[in-house]
Amino acid sequence: MEMMRHQFRNIVIALGVSLYCLALPGCGERAETSVEREIKATKVKFVKVSPVKVSSPEGTIEYVGVLTAQRKVMIASETGGTIEKLYFEKGDRVKKGQLLAKISTTSMRLQVRQAEAALSAARSNLAKIEKGSRPEEILIAEAVLKEAEAALFEAEKNFDRMEDLKEFKAASNSEYDSARRTLEMAQAKVESARQQLSLARQGPRAEDRESARANMEQAQAALALAKDWLRKSRLLAPCDGIIAFRDVEEGEVIVVPPITVITQIIDLDHLKIKVSLGEKDIHILEKHKRFKFTIDAFPDKEFYCRLSFLSPVADPATRSFPVELIVEKPDKRMADGMTARVKFPVVDEKRSIKLPSAWLSEENGKIGLYIVRDGKAVFKQVTLGSYYDQRVEILSGLSEKDVIITTPSGLKSGDAVKY
Repeated sequence: MEMMRHQFRNIVIALGVSLYCLALPGCGERAETSVEREIKATKVKFVKVSPVKVSSPEGTIEYVGVLTAQRKVMIASETGGTIEKLYFEKGDRVKKGQLLAKISTTSMRLQVRQAEAALSAARSNLAKIEKGSRPEEILIAEAVLKEAEAALFEAEKNFDRMEDLKEFKAASNSEYDSARRTLEMAQAKVESARQQLSLARQGPRAEDRESARANMEQAQAALALAKDWLRKSRLLAPCDGIIAFRDVEEGEVIVVPPITVITQIIDLDHLKIKVSLGEKDIHILEKHKRFKFTIDAFPDKEFYCRLSFLSPVADPATRSFPVELIVEKPDKRMADGMTARVKFPVVDEKRSIKLPSAWLSEENGKIGLYIVRDGKAVFKQVTLGSYYDQRVEILSGLSEKDVIITTPSGLKSGDAVKY
């Protein structure tokens, strides 16, 4: 029993000493400092940093456009009629002026011949009228006048004799009246013969000449129109290019209107890019006229294009400006409708802070960057500007004295860092 009491007393004493030691400031502080130092040593993070650099903008801005042929011509018949012959197939390469089709060409040739005959008749009639009377017609008119004058002379003599007889009552009134009427008729015939001779010498009237000239001009216009229809009945290629399709066959009848498109010629030797440029980037075209571009179909190769047109009016729907760029040395693999990506160089005289967008972080719903200050990571909210070439412009929030942490993954404000 005495032994048990002695052991219990020793345990109580040991517990008291332990509690006393724990209560002493020195003993507890030394143990905590050692642990904290070990924990703190494990929480320091090693990061990469970069100083803030202010420079002029560099890089390119990419715009997506459409590759299109400079010339795409729809071929249709203006005259209509029966398709007599087709001289092309889809996919054929044709030359400018090459015959593509004949549409009622035979009928048009007949109309031309008819118009030529009508013109010939009108020209002959005009020549006859402008030449005037023939010499034989003038001689006949002169002979008629002489004959009328001779008859008048005889009528005058007979009338004078009747007047003398009437005075001596040797002729009746009826004989006298008959002689007078014969004289008047002779005088009228002489006057008529003189007028006929005058007309024969003068030739046709001015009105007849004008009418004949008008008839000839009308015949000339009819012939020109018939020849024009004949020309239009033969469809020719307006440019070099490739036949896109063929939607008709020989023997079909084309009725005009409506206009029937029979094919389309696409000139792939001369290509352009259509793109819409944002209002804020139009200033690029003031200093640069030649640009690089790629095609989605074969993106590994770069090509060049040059500015040919900038619309003075913005598209009301997009508020962007249509731009056309001529392709230099088109590749044979290029086709109408392909997607082209044009790279416009950044043009800005203003110096600003630009850094990779991968350096950005988010904290409490705010966009910013981590910088190093007194050995700790500090989050600074920034105002962003333009994005280009995977870089972002910082408008405010940083100074040139700041050191940016370029590996912000897993950081938060207050973390101890080393670099």
